[in-house]
Amino acid sequence: MTILSRSLCAASVSALLAGTALVPGIALAQAPAQAPAHAAAPEPGKAIALTQGQIDGLLVAQPELARLPGAAPDKPDPKAEAQAQAEAEAIVKRNGFASLEEFQDASDTVDAVLGGIDPETKSYVGATPLLKKQLAALQADKAMPAQEKAEAVKEIEAALAAGEPEKPSPANITLVTRNYARLSAAMTEGDGKPK
Repeated sequence: MTILSRSLCAASVSALLAGTALVPGIALAQAPAQAPAHAAAPEPGKAIALTQGQIDGLLVAQPELARLPGAAPDKPDPKAEAQAQAEAEAIVKRNGFASLEEFQDASDTVDAVLGGIDPETKSYVGATPLLKKQLAALQADKAMPAQEKAEAVKEIEAALAAGEPEKPSPANITLVTRNYARLSAAMTEGDGKPK
């Protein structure tokens, strides 16, 4: 799940200027949006000990970040990029974070927990069991076009081959699970569909 994935954050200013909207909600076990092809692959964030204030700040800041204006993709503008960066920094600071990096570390930590929460039981089971569930449902889907299905199966199998990510701390699991309803509601903002 991604509130604002590290790759999206790293490319957010460029994406805004390229006319790509930030994610209006949180994405479950999927990349919320593709970073521009020219964007460098960002490093994964570090896990941090979450607080309730950080969860609250993430939920308030993310929609504000999503509203930042974009620009035409064919007209890069360093001045507009700097302004968007400054606005993003002001938003996260206003919502209790010292920097965009701190905001991103909190977001990545929440994502690590959400990626392992079963939406049916609302309990942490880990990413691998959820991916296996998704794979089984996908393989049973008769309505999906064959090419789309093959690509989706390939992506899930690659994620499974990568192995189970490191389990988040019990305190982070408890905190994110306690806030799961709010985080889930944020996932459907924008288009009514889970991200």
